Amino acid sequence: MNKENFEYLSNNLKYLGFGEDMNDVLFEEMQKQVSQFQLSYKTVFGKDAVEAILHFRKSNINEIYFFDKYYLHLRKFVDGIELVQPFYIFKGKGITCKEAYNLLCGRAINKDLTNKEGQTYNAWLQLDLSGKENESFKIKQYHQNYGFDLLNNLIRLPIKELSDPLDQERLIKSLERGNLQLVVFIKDGAEIKLWIAANPRFKIINVYDANHRIVKEYSPGFPSDEILSGQKSNNGLNMNTNNEGDGNVKKEEIPSSPIKGIGSLSTGQQRPKRNRISI
Repeated sequence: MNKENFEYLSNNLKYLGFGEDMNDVLFEEMQKQVSQFQLSYKTVFGKDAVEAILHFRKSNINEIYFFDKYYLHLRKFVDGIELVQPFYIFKGKGITCKEAYNLLCGRAINKDLTNKEGQTYNAWLQLDLSGKENESFKIKQYHQNYGFDLLNNLIRLPIKELSDPLDQERLIKSLERGNLQLVVFIKDGAEIKLWIAANPRFKIINVYDANHRIVKEYSPGFPSDEILSGQKSNNGLNMNTNNEGDGNVKKEEIPSSPIKGIGSLSTGQQRPKRNRISI
């Protein structure tokens, strides 16, 4: 068995959000020198159950193994709906497990992409969950020319985290990963905690209540006096901390290597990003 190959693959798993718990079984499977094998990874996001089936194959000319793809199986806690989607890996890079979960929840993620001609561009990616083509949900792209500017949309909202440059940067990065993010709205001295998510398709920010039900898309003056009145009389909404997103904004490592392949793609401003996907 090639130990450098094992270290490379174990780093791939860590980068893609699968942690290090599978390293021992990965080592054992590679020692068998079989042509291909699969690993299973289970976790929960909030109360939603997620299982990933990771596919590895051995080179036809040497003992090197490749991590080709993984299938993410999502079972939603609220309604029991089950969804499955393949995500492809290129040179150890691709959609992370958390990003894949966010996509299957209907939210969008932001990535740097590279087309077949080698040109780099930035786009938001979102699954079309209305139906599958060739066993996959189609991935729609909303690129720079589509006109969705995350920061310009955010600064129209009275969000407390935007007043601090570091918190603002962390908030933007969290939303770009597709997270449903908890923030504090401020109006006339009152504070209210609500969830937000980027919605590039409609060029807006979605706002959700404590139960992750959409309140409304933002408009000037949001949040409304009615919502804030409820906040004052009830001493704050009872926010559920079993969230799908990051909860409090925090740092996460942002990789910088090229990546490829995430399923079938169709078409759609952001500043230059970290990770690239070749399509």
